[in-house]
Amino acid sequence: MVRNESSDEVQSLAETVKTVAPASAAPDPFSGERVRSWIAVAILVYFGFRLFYYATSISPYVPPDEITHLGKCRIFSTFLFLAENSSESYQYGLVTNTPWLYYWIMGKLLHLNFFGLSDLVFLRLMNIPLAFGTVYYVWRLLKLLTDDRLAQVLLLTAMTNTMMFTFLSASVSYDNLANLLAAMSIYYACVFVRTRLGDALAMSLVCQLAGCLTKNALLPFVLILNILVLAYGIKDINKLPVALRDWFKGSGKRAIVLCMALAIGLVLNAQLYGGNYLRYGKLDPETFDVLPLEQALQYRLAARTHIFDRFREGRLSLEQAFAMANRIEHPGDRADTVYLIENYVEMKNRGIPLMGLGEYLPLWISQMAAGTFGIFGHLQIPNYWPFIAPFFLLALLAVIAFVMRWRPRDGGRIAAGLIIVVLAYSFILLYFVNYRTYRETGAFGMALQGRYIFPVIGPVYVLASCYLMRLSQGRRARLGLLGLAVFIFVISDFPFFRVASTPEWFIRP
Repeated sequence: MVRNESSDEVQSLAETVKTVAPASAAPDPFSGERVRSWIAVAILVYFGFRLFYYATSISPYVPPDEITHLGKCRIFSTFLFLAENSSESYQYGLVTNTPWLYYWIMGKLLHLNFFGLSDLVFLRLMNIPLAFGTVYYVWRLLKLLTDDRLAQVLLLTAMTNTMMFTFLSASVSYDNLANLLAAMSIYYACVFVRTRLGDALAMSLVCQLAGCLTKNALLPFVLILNILVLAYGIKDINKLPVALRDWFKGSGKRAIVLCMALAIGLVLNAQLYGGNYLRYGKLDPETFDVLPLEQALQYRLAARTHIFDRFREGRLSLEQAFAMANRIEHPGDRADTVYLIENYVEMKNRGIPLMGLGEYLPLWISQMAAGTFGIFGHLQIPNYWPFIAPFFLLALLAVIAFVMRWRPRDGGRIAAGLIIVVLAYSFILLYFVNYRTYRETGAFGMALQGRYIFPVIGPVYVLASCYLMRLSQGRRARLGLLGLAVFIFVISDFPFFRVASTPEWFIRP
């Protein structure tokens, strides 16, 4: 199940798992190494330019929860290790009993701000390498399936011209580290499935543990990924003890370092999630479980939940609920609280029934797409019909291509595994997060964000890029399809933002 490797093999795990495009594929018009390199450089330079533009110009009241993330980073900068709840932290929610790795890293980086930049701009710039790292590991994942240079161009274009991913990548958000660790976890897990390299399995597990310390939404992702890896290796499970022993002996210092990282990751996750479960009976306690009511209500999201729940239970009148909502300082969350109350009253007065899952699903897909190829923050630029139609066309073509071209012998095993990861994670997000929130609040759009699917957006784009370029074997058809897809992604990102954004999106002089 786990294979030892020589020092030459581990110089680059990607080199050991290269595959070639099908022999029937047409000659590659981007076969020149220099041409391919310049195209990739141009795509990444354009990506970096936009990230720098967003990082230095967008108002801090626009990106999702950026004020909270920035505040927590500042608090962690004052502690050597883990922070403690205090009067300074109450307005940002919990800094204990919650994933902390992102805030700890960014808090330490704040001490390197010697350039006279504001903390906000400096940390935004520190998030940009996380986005580039995510793109890099998604590209390496594609290389496990194909060396097709057209597919690589399409993948790089898609990853760097997805509007919400681009916008989020230049903001202070733990999603950026979570997305990177998810991409790394999937890549190294696929390398292990392909090669049985022990280092790859250990790297995947380390990234998974770090991801769980970054965002609790990665807990089901980690479960899905490990079930799949175990299923692929179940026939060799009896060989595991001997294989682990041989790997540890053969890998030397690498194995020691990776095992130490695994041990530290396990201890820290046990301290966080095990401690939460033992003390509060849940892995992810609410603010009210940890803090007294008065302190908990200083956090805007906790206040929103408290006000709505008490109103729904009949413990607050409509006037009292509105009065409490108006005391929430953040304009976006104040508006959300008022919307929740008004929407609940309207549904109750008009007797509007809640949607069943079958009715909810197509609306969920539409909203997720609108928030992926648009921007959903405290201000929004949603991408609705008909402007979203080209992406659904590309998705349909990708599905058709997969049905026509998927072959088990040609990277099909990894492709099938990626589909399972995407579908399983999407279902958990759909049913146990978004649909449950809708059933509890009656508000369709509450906590329904395209960015929540980003831990698996890499596999989605890898599969789409790989198989779209296999839809036709003709050179002109392949170039035409690539050109169409590139145009759709590029025009729907920064040009769309520039047309739709208003002065309130930007930092005022």
